[in-house]
Amino acid sequence: MKHSNTELIVERYYRLKKWLVERDVPILPETGKKFWSDLDILAVGEEVHLISCKDFLPSNKDIDRVITNLNDSEKYIKKVYYHLKEKKFRKIYVFGGTGKNALIKAKQNGIETIEIKELFIKYLKVLDDYLSTMNIGRKDIAKGKRYYIIGEFEGLDKFLSFLLNNKLMNDELINKSLIEYGLKELSKPK
Repeated sequence: MKHSNTELIVERYYRLKKWLVERDVPILPETGKKFWSDLDILAVGEEVHLISCKDFLPSNKDIDRVITNLNDSEKYIKKVYYHLKEKKFRKIYVFGGTGKNALIKAKQNGIETIEIKELFIKYLKVLDDYLSTMNIGRKDIAKGKRYYIIGEFEGLDKFLSFLLNNKLMNDELINKSLIEYGLKELSKPK
């Protein structure tokens, strides 16, 4: 199954934070319903996050399906994964593009909304922090680089580490966004 950019970024963000992450969690129907659905991302850490990911929601009407899915997911997860029911649950809608009315309706239904740009910036900071911690005390980091060790990574983490380490991303724009979201700037190259 193909996954959206939004799902990929959400998954990597939570995995770097050392949360347990499951994608496409089947949500079985309640009595009387004919079809099962799935939850895009289930992330378990100090809380349980039920996350619906949409690169683009074509109309404000489609938010009703997101709301129903997240509400059904919460009931199902609490019932089936009974060991999680004591944790705090948060329903989150991560989006690339969506209508203003859809965001209002989601919030009115107790769903947090996060634009993928914001989560991507936070993901870059978590990645940078993780790599910086791994490389504390290293004397072999080349001049102008941030990190030496990136070998344990794969996929998106490794690719973005390469871009960050080789000044192929605009630190100034990333840092400006990090400050907007109340986060510290990226680490400085050596």
